[in-house]
Amino acid sequence: MVAPPPNARPKLSVCIICKNEEKKIEACLASVAWADEIILLDSGSTDNTIDIATRHTKNIHVRDDWAGFGEQRRRAEDLASNSWIFALDSDEIVTDELRTEIQEQLLLAQPENVYVLNRLTNFCGKFIYHSGWYPDPIARIYNKNHYRYNTKLVHESLECGGAIKVNLTKNLLHYTFDDLNNYLIKRNKYAAEWAKERYENGKSAHILKAISSSCFAFIRHYFLRRGFLDGHTGLLISVIQMQYTFNKYMLLIHMHKKEHPADN
Repeated sequence: MVAPPPNARPKLSVCIICKNEEKKIEACLASVAWADEIILLDSGSTDNTIDIATRHTKNIHVRDDWAGFGEQRRRAEDLASNSWIFALDSDEIVTDELRTEIQEQLLLAQPENVYVLNRLTNFCGKFIYHSGWYPDPIARIYNKNHYRYNTKLVHESLECGGAIKVNLTKNLLHYTFDDLNNYLIKRNKYAAEWAKERYENGKSAHILKAISSSCFAFIRHYFLRRGFLDGHTGLLISVIQMQYTFNKYMLLIHMHKKEHPADN
């Protein structure tokens, strides 16, 4: 099927936030070369990420005063010259089939529309079709005059209550970590940011909450979400999710004990 001509649809700005992604940024940028504009907002890369990116876009900006994923998303969308935004991660790839579907759907776009993509994740060299990872519907294409990202430090999402959501059928490929050690480091960072945000909002936790929540996290991913069908990798994902859940609650408990020793 022939893609519709660019001048027949609203212009689209792809907004990517990244840091030290020299191994993945080229494939990501090449997959959206068809976009009307590509905005890259780097948060202080020390590798060759920016040098590689210059081959694909001139709209490269650096903001290393990190305020969380949500705020960085907002900064990126503010840099876009077009109203329609496609928020993309540096480890994601838009297939030709998804590109065509996006272009066709934008011909019918209304400002109140938000486009939801199915994300298919490749973890340690294997695409994961269970474990609660697929389908992974995620709102990513929107009109910034109507919707914006929230300001969460981690696990940010698009604030699009009341939107008319359009579900796309083609997959957005997500090539997450192929190095297990790096993935565990990232998960620990997410746990720390989750705990920090909860603590700053006046939340606390108890050891029983940490234990029960982490145990249920394993049950949910391995059994309820059929992680066992993903074989060894499904077991690994479930254990990591259990550990991540335990860590984030224990970090929150530790923060509370450190600042309020009289309560212990």
